[in-house]
Amino acid sequence: MAEFIPVEPFDLVIFGGTGDLSRRKLLPALFHRWLDGQIPEGSRIVGSARSEMTTKAYRAFAKEACEASAGDKFDAKSWPQFARHLDYVTMDATNPKADWTELKDRLSGTKETTLVFYLATSPRLYVPIAEALGDNGLALPNARLV
Repeated sequence: MAEFIPVEPFDLVIFGGTGDLSRRKLLPALFHRWLDGQIPEGSRIVGSARSEMTTKAYRAFAKEACEASAGDKFDAKSWPQFARHLDYVTMDATNPKADWTELKDRLSGTKETTLVFYLATSPRLYVPIAEALGDNGLALPNARLV
């Protein structure tokens, strides 16, 4: 049996949050981790992509993805508690003129909270996104880029 190591609350931003990797793998895996008690209260999961979408629509997108992944084993009773952790910001992170204010506002804003930036994008976008994180003050000592 696997040993679950508790973690402190964190902020996770998924660039490419509406893409195939997010839909088929990341969102279902995050829901599974939440069901196992590995995503503590106070954690935030923010999807970000160029697709125009509200947080409510993103939660519906994520639910559909998790239902498709889990099939008959989808835990519908637990979904609303997990969905509270989900948020969404429409933006093109590779656009040098993009306004990062909305994304920054969705994050905890504390230097103690670990920030994880997951690049669920084409590899050709890694450098522009990493540079944009730095240009917008998000390349912090508590930040991780995966």
